[in-house]
Amino acid sequence: MKILLGITGGIAAYKAAELARLLTNRGHGVRCVLTEAGARFITPLTLASLTGEPCYGANADHHEWRPSPSVEHIELARWADVVAVVPATANILGQAANGLAGDLLSTILLATQAPVLWAPAMNTAMWEHPAVQVNLERLKVFGHTLVEPAEGMLACGEEGAGKLADIEFIADAIRAVGSPRLPTLVGKKVLVTSGPTREDLDPVRLLTNRSTGEMGIEIARALRDAGAEVHLVLGGDLAAPYGMETTRSRTAEAMMGACAGLWPGMDGCIAAAAVADQKPQSVAAEKGKKGDGPENLVLVRTQDILMHLGLQKKPAQWLLGFAAESEHHLENAQVKLAKKNLDAVFVNDISAGKGFGHQANTLTPVLAEGPQAPLGPLPKDQLASALVAWWAARVEP
Repeated sequence: MKILLGITGGIAAYKAAELARLLTNRGHGVRCVLTEAGARFITPLTLASLTGEPCYGANADHHEWRPSPSVEHIELARWADVVAVVPATANILGQAANGLAGDLLSTILLATQAPVLWAPAMNTAMWEHPAVQVNLERLKVFGHTLVEPAEGMLACGEEGAGKLADIEFIADAIRAVGSPRLPTLVGKKVLVTSGPTREDLDPVRLLTNRSTGEMGIEIARALRDAGAEVHLVLGGDLAAPYGMETTRSRTAEAMMGACAGLWPGMDGCIAAAAVADQKPQSVAAEKGKKGDGPENLVLVRTQDILMHLGLQKKPAQWLLGFAAESEHHLENAQVKLAKKNLDAVFVNDISAGKGFGHQANTLTPVLAEGPQAPLGPLPKDQLASALVAWWAARVEP
């Protein structure tokens, strides 16, 4: 992806250097445009060194006249797949909302046809001022995307809304805005489940599993990037991605309730959550002490979420599941496919601890007609994209 990063005059400009480094390290082409005020906080040399590209705008080393001059605002506007302004001050928001073009960045914003993303940062009173809010609404009407600022301690010493959003979150938003869409998934409403469930024994102890939820989160991202409207039902502790409705579900019962309520309005579902098969028959009101009572634990079955969704599936809906297997992988997947009325099962070999955490993974799709070519081994973000592309090729337009 080719990303044009506009940097304006706020103390949060130093964080733009980290964003430029992060995006470059992830393989994107990044060019930076500094306003005159932005150049007082961060130097062109820093940004050029981090990106390997010239820094444009207020740059003492990059003069307006060159032996072969170009119309920079048009060239850069056409080059970019995404224009992201990070941090965005009240001044640049006002210029862009009202069609003003007083420097290179504001002129590019008028000339570009690429998606535009804003990550504002300013004092709380400025952020809440009616003029700023009116300008933001106008930019949304133009089709621009806003990454809301966070709440916290501001540079002025006050606390409130106006702090630049987390750099990782902004990078995820840029990815969402600039990724190419997959036509068969654009506008489709897709439910994704992810993460472990946790079943309490007492106020301190619980039963859970080794799933982190990373694979399901990456699948949700890949669907979002493809153009789907994703609702993520998420267990565990990982942060939810940018740009999707998210329901946190701690227990199997809570996840069941969320999925049952959402499923009728969905076009499809990818169920990647690691749901506990059992839960304690009873939960102690107080923490158990050593030596208190028998050392026996009575477990009862939890509801089968995937089975419920399969039984309720309408003819136009599709449902994909996972089979984490340590033996008889394909045979077990075929049984699950038929028993739970699934359209596909992705077999995940978890023998010897494989498939958990950050390590590369392989998934084998299984359809009614049999196993398909494996996807992977790949890092989980790339594997999720491969899975979504594989299924998109099979979805009815």
